[in-house]
Formats: sequence, structure tokens, C-alpha cells
Amino acid sequence: MLSRLRARFARSEPDATDPGRVLDSLDLAVLVVDAGGHILAANRHWHHLNGGLRTRLFHEYLHPSDRALWQQALLQLDSPVRLRLLLPTADDARWSELKLSPLHRRSPWPVSITLTNIDAQMETSRQKDADWRSLHQLVSQLPAMLYRGRNNRHWTMEFVSAGCFELTGYPPEVLTNQSCLNYGDLIHPEDAGPVWDQVQDALSRHTPFELHYRLQHADGRLIAVSEKGCGLYAENGAVLGVEGVVTAFTAPISTP
Repeated sequence: MLSRLRARFARSEPDATDPGRVLDSLDLAVLVVDAGGHILAANRHWHHLNGGLRTRLFHEYLHPSDRALWQQALLQLDSPVRLRLLLPTADDARWSELKLSPLHRRSPWPVSITLTNIDAQMETSRQKDADWRSLHQLVSQLPAMLYRGRNNRHWTMEFVSAGCFELTGYPPEVLTNQSCLNYGDLIHPEDAGPVWDQVQDALSRHTPFELHYRLQHADGRLIAVSEKGCGLYAENGAVLGVEGVVTAFTAPISTP
């Protein structure tokens, strides 16, 4: 009797290797769509997300602003693509990363799509963008020039803030990564040597530096400035560059 029961239960045991069971066990949505975007098949997680709706066109779940991007992804089989889904089980649009892959080797259609929720990643990215915009606005309004540059006698700048215009008469795009005009070209010739020596001494000791020198303004004036900065170092101690801030004294030095 016991052996018969065991045999019956063994026959009713579901096949653990059944592809449908494997797909249904995944904690991400998997769909199969044709060239027109019709949903041909979907796993259990997708049905849970869409609340059991029977809409057969995948684009009807997309945010209207993302539908053109979806059409482009279908035409070119771009993967991955990030889109917003409008689902009855979510209060707001849900960001998902879609990966498209042809189901058959010799035919581009149909394609399987896996959807991964990236709401947390997008929120982090949006927060970083907002922080960057706030910082950029703050830096652009400071009455000073923030900079990051290379440690060479030309003081080639990789970044300068908008405050450089007040100090030098030149906009940031003129002073960054240019061979025709470098920041070092604006330092008074009598001050250029001491500035270089003081910075190299501080870098050799891995200490901040504070400088006072004169800049040649685009309109011909000499501007007395104060600079505070420090070195940027690799793990082995090699100098990668310098960064800091340059401010003007309240009274400019007049040209003799």
C-alpha cells in the first residue's frame, strides 16, 4: 500500500526542469513579443505586475513619452533600453531596464524581453543630477575661480569656474585645455618663477599651498590675486595635478 502511494505521488511530482516553471520562479518579468509589439507569452511575475490585464500590446504599458524609444528599440533591437512602465500595481511610473534577445538564431522575431526594476538606480541618478546642478549653480555664482589643472609650467587648466572671467577677462572655454592661451601665460613674468617653486615645494611635501601673485587681465590691468590649493596624487604618490581657488584682492594693481 505504501509503495503504491509513493509511486502515485512520484508520478504527480511536477518536472523541475520544465521551462515554464523555471521562468515563473524568476523574480523578474519575462515576455515574448513579435515585431508589432504583441505579447505572445509572459511569465507569472509579469502577470502579477500588470494586475492580470489582458492587453496584448506591450507599448500600451509604456509611458507616452517613452513609446518612440520603444519603437526604435524594436526596429534596431537595441539592448538594454530604459523605459517607464505604467502598471496598475504601481502608484507611479516604474523605471525598468529591458533586455531584448531574439528567440531563434535565424530569425529576429519573436524576441524575449526581461524587465529589471531600476527605480532605485534612477532615483539615485536623479539625486546626483540635482546635487550637481545645485553645486554648479553655487560655483558659477562665487566671486572666485575654482580650478583643476595639470602640474606644468603652463598651468594647463582642465576645469575653471565662471569666476575666471572677472579675474582674467576670459571665459572658461578659452582657458581650458587650450594651447593658444594657458592660465600660466597670464601670470606676471616676475611672479611665474616663484609661483612654480612654491607649488613644487608644497607638492613634494604633500601639503597645501597659498600664493600671492599678479595676473594680466585681458583689458591690460594687473590684478593681484591670492590662491589656495593642493595637489592631486596617485596611490603611489605621483602628482596627478592641482586644484584650488583663486580670489582677487579688493584693490587691483594699476599698470605702471
